[in-house]
Parts: sequence; C-alpha cells; structure tokens
Amino acid sequence: MVSRLFSASFLGLSLAALALPAAARPEIASGDQWLEGVSQEDCLNRADDFISELNVPNQAGDIDRTGYFDDGVFRILCYGGGEDDSMVLVFSAHNESAEVATQFLQFALEELADQTAINEPETL
Repeated sequence: MVSRLFSASFLGLSLAALALPAAARPEIASGDQWLEGVSQEDCLNRADDFISELNVPNQAGDIDRTGYFDDGVFRILCYGGGEDDSMVLVFSAHNESAEVATQFLQFALEELADQTAINEPETL
C-alpha cells in the first residue's frame, strides 16, 4: 500500500514538473494598420517579402503568414477592405520580454506600411 502511494505521488510530481514549463506565458503584443491603396493580395505579398528578408522559418495561409524564430513567433493577417485597401494585423510573441515583442510589432507594422511595390517602374 505504501509503495502504491509512493508510486502515485512520484508520478504526480513528475507530471507536475513537466507541466511547469508550459505554465510560463509568452509576452504578446498586437497592433493593426490600415493600408490605403494596398489590396489584400498586395498586403500578403508585402508580408511574404518582409518574412523573406528576415530569413526565418514560416508558414503561409489564405489570409495570414506566420514566422518562427528561436525565442518567439509572429503572425501577420491581411484583411481586404474594398478593392484597393486592406487592414494588416500583427501579433508578436516573445518567450521572455514584452519589450522585444512590442519593438518587433512596431518594426513589422512600419515595414509593411512603408514598402513600395517591387514591380513599379522607375520614372527617369
């Protein structure tokens, strides 16, 4: 009886020890930006270009892009707002620092809003 109780206690402590790292919550930041004159497709292209420049593992969905790095993750969502406008939402999570998550969020929004179309011809 004592050995069963000891085994059950040991098993419970082991499972609790495994669950403790999962209890740590990442620091999350989120923000959005209205992109006038940028369609949903162009917004997604901007997100693809941005992630390509970062050179991080990523996944692409119908309306979103997700990027992964050692200590965090980010997600960019593009919603159409008519023919020529869109809304971009960015979520950034960092394992330890809300400041890092917020700084990345601001950087991503600025880059997505300031990109110029790659295929636009230059005027001389």
